[in-house]
Amino acid sequence: MELYSTQDGFLGEIAKGFTFAQVARLAAGFGERVRAEGITRVVVAHDTRFLAKEMAEEAAGILGGMGLETFLLKGPSPLPLFGFALKELEAAGFYLTASRKPARFQGVKLRLGPGKPLSPEGMALPQEAPQKRGSFQVLDRKKAYLEHLAQNAGQGAQGKKGVVYLDTLGGAGGGVLPGVFKLLGLEAELRELHPLPHPLFYGVDPDPKPENLPTLLVLMKAVEPPAVGFALDGDADRLTVVLPGGELVSQEEALEKLRQALGGREVRADGEGGYLFSWHLPEKDPFLAALLLLQVLL
Repeated sequence: MELYSTQDGFLGEIAKGFTFAQVARLAAGFGERVRAEGITRVVVAHDTRFLAKEMAEEAAGILGGMGLETFLLKGPSPLPLFGFALKELEAAGFYLTASRKPARFQGVKLRLGPGKPLSPEGMALPQEAPQKRGSFQVLDRKKAYLEHLAQNAGQGAQGKKGVVYLDTLGGAGGGVLPGVFKLLGLEAELRELHPLPHPLFYGVDPDPKPENLPTLLVLMKAVEPPAVGFALDGDADRLTVVLPGGELVSQEEALEKLRQALGGREVRADGEGGYLFSWHLPEKDPFLAALLLLQVLL
């Protein structure tokens, strides 16, 4: 199977279409386009899939070898953290993820800048994988992102009590909400499910549909209010919301609740579980959506 194009990158099966040689070709083609745009900085990041870290290092080495100032985000990074780093550094971005696809897939999302997806049609890939490798810097911006997230979430969830379940499905979103809960001093009890990175996503597809959330749904059917359940996809840019009794909240309903919590500030939904707050980040952020929903669902 060869690589095939997505809206903002490429996708393939690991060890078939998506190999280290293909990653090198993708990085080289992306690097040429970035240089043609006059951009000098690139951030590389990755999700929790098999060999994602090693493939990200390969891409970073290629981009560094092209003379670009290259940063590799430390550890598996959710998409909002990647977007935060692009905004902070005013950089282009190369993010290894296959989002909601099964574990055998890997892909790449491309950005020419914060909130600027690059269509594959705008890239020319070299025939052969380049051999030259350069240096890159490992970048840790998780703490700064958590502080930014806490600041924009505000104090609305303080004083709320109850139980909050979060199923990260072994994806890149593990560990974020606990950090923000601590920063905000929230009293609600947060219980993370499947928080550790897992290349096979604990045996389900990293798509927060009911069929992939057996543990969360069993818990939410049994829990008494006040309580709320959340689930994320593999790269943590989509959110599913579950109420006590196991009732799923539609995106239209969640959007109305978010508007209620925001009191007029802008929020947009993509129809697939993603929420964009343009005043916060140029990428979708389910963590901010979850924190805001606590104000009206607990």
